[in-house]
Amino acid sequence: MSDKVTKKTVASSRAKSTPTAGEAEASKKTVSRRDYLKSTAVGVAGAGAATLAMPTIAKAQNKTWKLKLQSNWTGIGIQSQDRAAELFVERVNKMSGGRIEVTNFNAEVLLGIGETFRGVGSGVADLAVTAPIYHRGIVPVGEYLWAVPFFPVTTLEFYENIYQFMGVKELWQEAYKPHNVGHLTYMISDEWGAMVSTRPIKTFSDFKGMKVRAFGIWADWLVEQGASIVTVPGGEVYTAIQTKLLDAAAFGSPDAWAGMKMHEVCKYYINPSVIPYDIVEVIVNLKTLNEMPADLQEVMHAAARLMNTELAAMTITTDAGGRKKLAEGGMETLMIPDEELKAAAEWSWNRFVGLKGKDPYIDRLIDIYSKARQLHKDYYGPKQLPV
Repeated sequence: MSDKVTKKTVASSRAKSTPTAGEAEASKKTVSRRDYLKSTAVGVAGAGAATLAMPTIAKAQNKTWKLKLQSNWTGIGIQSQDRAAELFVERVNKMSGGRIEVTNFNAEVLLGIGETFRGVGSGVADLAVTAPIYHRGIVPVGEYLWAVPFFPVTTLEFYENIYQFMGVKELWQEAYKPHNVGHLTYMISDEWGAMVSTRPIKTFSDFKGMKVRAFGIWADWLVEQGASIVTVPGGEVYTAIQTKLLDAAAFGSPDAWAGMKMHEVCKYYINPSVIPYDIVEVIVNLKTLNEMPADLQEVMHAAARLMNTELAAMTITTDAGGRKKLAEGGMETLMIPDEELKAAAEWSWNRFVGLKGKDPYIDRLIDIYSKARQLHKDYYGPKQLPV
C-alpha cells in the first residue's frame, strides 16, 4: 500500500469504483462518484436552510446525523474490505434507530488515498476506512501502528492483548487528536502484506534486481537485498505487473489477490505474509463525534467493535477461499526458510527501535512493543520467532 497518489492514479481508480447492485443494497447507500456529483449541488443549500432556526440543544437531541464514510478500498474487488465498510454502516444505522445515517462512498469518490486523513479532519468526509501507513507523513507513528514486519503476533493476539490492554489504542487516539481525527477501531483481518511474484522467490536474495511494490521497513529490507522499490497504488498492481512496471508486490491478503485475479499475471505466492496482523482502521471527524449525544457516541464505538468481531470470523473463510482460487488459477505457494525469516525479523526490529528519540509517540510504541515481544518470547520461546 502507498500513500502517494497522483492525479492520474485518482482518476483511473475512480473510474473503477462503481458499486454493484448487491453492494448498494447491503450498505443501504454506496455512492459512486457520478451519483455524488449529481446530488451535491441540490443537497447543500437545503440542508443548511432547514437547520438555521433550531436551538443548538434541540438540534443535538433531535437531528438525524447524516454522515459520509469514505472507504479506501470499496469497489476494487477485495471482498473482506468491501464487507467491512458495509458492516460498519449497517450496524451504525440500525443501532442508532435511524438517528445516524451513514452513506458509504466507493474508493476515491470523496478523497484520494493520500487525502483521506486530512479530509476527515477537515470534514470533507465524516468517517473513513483507511490504514495508518497512508498518513505516516502527518502522524509518523502511523507507519508502526500499521505494522513492524514479521512482528511475532497474530491479528487476534494483537487486538486482544497489545491493542486493548497495553496502551496502543490510547496512544493511537492521542496521536490523532491534534488533527481533529478520532480513532474508533482497528479492523481484525488475516494475513495482509502477502506477496506475489512473477519469479520464484525461495530466499530473500532472489529479490535482487527485481522491481517490487513494498512499504515502510519492509521496503528498506528489500532494498538491502538489491531490489528496487516502485510506488504503485494497490488497485493498479495488476496492470503494473502486466505491463512489467513491477515484478513483485506486497499489498493484500489471499482474498484480495484472488479478487483482483492476480493469478493471471503472477505465478508465485510467497509465504509467510510480511505482516502477520492487518492494521486497517475506522477514523472519524473528532468534532462531529464529540457533538453527538453520549448514547450515539457509544453507538459509533459499539458498531466498530461489533464489525470487528464479524470481520474476524469472515476473513478466515474469505482468505481460505482466496488461497483455493489462486491455487486453482495455477499460482504456486513458496515458503521462505525459517532462518531467513528470523534474520529479516531481527533486522526489521533493529531498524524500528533505532528510531528511539525521533518522535514521542514512536518512543512510547517502542516501549509497548518491546514488552509484548518479551512476553511472547517468555510464553512461546525463541524458536517461535518471528511468526
